[in-house]
Amino acid sequence: MKLNQLRDFTAIAENGSLRAAARLLGLAQPAITRSIQDLEHSLGVQLFVRSARGVKLTPIGESFLVRARKIMGEVRRGREEITQLQGRLEGTLVAAFSIAGHMAILGPVLRNFRRRYPKVRLRIIEGLLPALEADLIEGNIDFYVGPIEGSSRVADLQISKVCDNFRIVVAREGHPLAGARRLADLREAEWIATSVLREEQDDMLALFSERGLPPPNLACRCENALSILSVLLNTDMLAMVPQQWLQSDRLRGILVTVPLVETFPAPPIMLVHGAGLGLTPAADYFAGLVRQAQAAIDAGH
Repeated sequence: MKLNQLRDFTAIAENGSLRAAARLLGLAQPAITRSIQDLEHSLGVQLFVRSARGVKLTPIGESFLVRARKIMGEVRRGREEITQLQGRLEGTLVAAFSIAGHMAILGPVLRNFRRRYPKVRLRIIEGLLPALEADLIEGNIDFYVGPIEGSSRVADLQISKVCDNFRIVVAREGHPLAGARRLADLREAEWIATSVLREEQDDMLALFSERGLPPPNLACRCENALSILSVLLNTDMLAMVPQQWLQSDRLRGILVTVPLVETFPAPPIMLVHGAGLGLTPAADYFAGLVRQAQAAIDAGH
């Protein structure tokens, strides 16, 4: 088994055809065909089912793809670590953030990181851990910053706490309910459901039920920060979001916190990466900046 065979295998699996993989890798199609045939022969199994419409992984191929991606991710990190330790500050970094991480932490981190590693190519993903954990475990994402509720594979992840957290109710500047003091004062309001997870809706229902209130009117569901912000600014809907939203200088003055006397706990913010997968110097530096940014926020309170 050779690294170029694993590279070719993952490219075919991810692109759905030999032709597309060959084009992506800059190889002749017969060469990539031979590469996969040699890999299947060395493993003694069939990895793909061929058809006129392309190729499809066999069940064994699907299982092997997880291992192949992890190996290729480690090879990438190894090469980049050597490059960065030699003083050539290049490579790639894939970082995932929940909405809370995006709103307060990412901005100052990016500025400092780009000064130190201007040639490292960044890919920033917004999402929650359940949808990202497979890529973290396989090494396709270097790390994730956000809550870990809903994760089914915690044992495969290395997790450390960045900060505790709580939620606030936010509205546009000038909202007619901006002076409300209790959740009961908002029982007639329309709300944004701020997560793709069913549990988020159940959580809001529980908050209202605990106070003897009817279920909230969840008039809109948004799956990312930009959608939530757009709805908040253009309607009288409210949203219950992590407190980091109003720690962002960009949003002060256009959004306000509804000053409720109740407190609403939120899952702590964690820094997560695949267990056993070391961070490159660039990724480790980025993770350190995340902690510094949150410490600065905490010190300002």
